[in-house]
Parts: sequence; structure tokens; C-alpha cells
Amino acid sequence: MNTTFDIAVIGNGMIGAAASRYLSASALRVAAIGPSEPDNWQTHNGVFASHYDQGRITRITDPDLVWGLLGKRSIASYAEIEEKSGIRFHYPVGQLRVSPDSSAAVDSLNKADAVGRQLAAPYVRLDRNQLRQRFPYLHFAEKAEALWEEGNAGFINPRLLVQAQLAIAEKQGATLIRQEAVRVQRKNGASIITTQDGKTIRAAKVLLANGAYANHILERKLDLRPKAVSVVLAEVGEAEQKRLQDLPTLIWRLENHPVLASIYSVPPTAYPDGRVYFKIGGTLRTPVYIHKPEEFLAHFHSPGNAHEIAALSEVLLDLLP
Repeated sequence: MNTTFDIAVIGNGMIGAAASRYLSASALRVAAIGPSEPDNWQTHNGVFASHYDQGRITRITDPDLVWGLLGKRSIASYAEIEEKSGIRFHYPVGQLRVSPDSSAAVDSLNKADAVGRQLAAPYVRLDRNQLRQRFPYLHFAEKAEALWEEGNAGFINPRLLVQAQLAIAEKQGATLIRQEAVRVQRKNGASIITTQDGKTIRAAKVLLANGAYANHILERKLDLRPKAVSVVLAEVGEAEQKRLQDLPTLIWRLENHPVLASIYSVPPTAYPDGRVYFKIGGTLRTPVYIHKPEEFLAHFHSPGNAHEIAALSEVLLDLLP
């Protein structure tokens, strides 16, 4: 490839795709570099991405002000991205944040409440009785309280969001290169990117947006701590889909659970295999870190962390009896 790009974005996931869209809107010559999702995870020996999913929570009410602010800005941009790309990815089903006991001032629910007020989020606080009345099919601890955010909170389909961002970037002149970058070198004032098939791409600047894989191609390593996590997808039949049709997304801080500090969930959603699943994931009290390429492959080729899956399944069956 003889073209020298103004900037090469390595990584076509949620961060890289967004960067390519914004950069290409500025009349820059942009190369968006990154492979497509593999058809078969078990036979794929290259990189994987975090956006191979159908549901990610989007909200403003968060204990961290920066997360809340970024969430608010992101939500405000969804309609424009959908309109320009013709791809729908945003589902404003609402978001529920639950704490088993919010009596402590530093509890995550109280922090999220303060952030919600500061950012003028469209939410209400529910006491234990209001929570049971509004969501009778969900089972929480006796003292549980919640923040119920409506407006445009809910979830996005990350696969479709990435497609939408890249579609707009291409319309704006970005060059989409469906290859894995394996090396970046600086020579004579330019960056030389080598792809997995041996081709080279020249760019004045490089934006690295390949997440946990950054250290796999950098000579000077970053202080990254990639976590290996598993989720549980529970298939939902037609009758249960109807019963849970107004289910919001959920973030629930657990109390005294030996394995999980918290869980999150996305309501029943259609997946590429044609089935509908309720998704639940969580935050391990003792994270599992991976660093080497072979550790990444072993993780993505595996059926998941059995210890984590058992804990998530237990919480799921308690949450939705």
C-alpha cells in the first residue's frame, strides 16, 4: 500500500471505530485497521475483541463522576450515529442500580445518586417497598434500595454500534483494512505498521485502540492489567420473554457473596444464533489477570471460568426465581 495516511487507528472495536469516525470527519486520511469477528472462535488463533456481544449497559447514574459524564455524552450522540449509519443499536429500556444496604454515606448507591443529581439524570430513588412494587419479579435483599434511571438509559448492541461507526467513517473517506496489526515501528518520521499477512501501512501518526492487546505489539510495554472474565447467557422462552418484557438493565451490589462483589444484567435479547438470552456478568472479588498471547487464546478458546459461571448462575436463579 503506497498511501501514507495521516493517522492509522489500530483496533476496530468500540473505541477504535469511534476514533476513526471522528478523525475522518476532519478531512484526515484515516486507516482503520483491525480484523473482523472470527466465524469460529475455537479455530481462530489471532486477536479477539470485547465488542463481540449483543448487550452493554448505558447510563448516567454511576458512582464515578467521569463515568457518568462520559455516559451522558455518549447517550446524547446515539441518535445521530443511528441516523447517519442507518443502523439501530440503542435500546432505552431503563437502568436499575440496586444496593443491599445504602445506610453508609459512601455506599455506591449514594454516590451514584449524587452524580445523577449533578448531571441532571432522569431518575428516581426507590425505597424497598417501591422497588418490590415496580419490579415484583426481581428478588433482592430485604433492605435493598435502588436508583431507577429512565430517559435513554438502557443498553446498546456493541456489534451494531461498531458497524455503525465504521460505516460512517467509510462514508467520510476512511480506509477500512480488515487485518490484524502485529508490529509498529517508527522510521524516518513515519510509523510503519505490519499486518498479519505481511503487508505494511505507513502513517504519520498511530492511535493504538486495541485494548488489552496493546502490549502484544508495543516494544515499550504499558502497565496494563487485562482481566479474564466470563458471562452467563440464560436462554429465555416465549412465555418468560413476555413476563419480563419491561425488564431494565441492572447493576446490583452484592452483600457478603464469597465470589462476586456485584453483578450486572441485560434483559432478554436476540443473539446471532437466533435464540433469546438473558445475560448476567459480574465483578470477581479476586480478579483473574492474563498477559501472554497464549493466555489470551486459552481464555477465548475455553468454555469460561467454571468458578465464576457457577457463582453467576447461583445469583441469577436467586434474582429471577
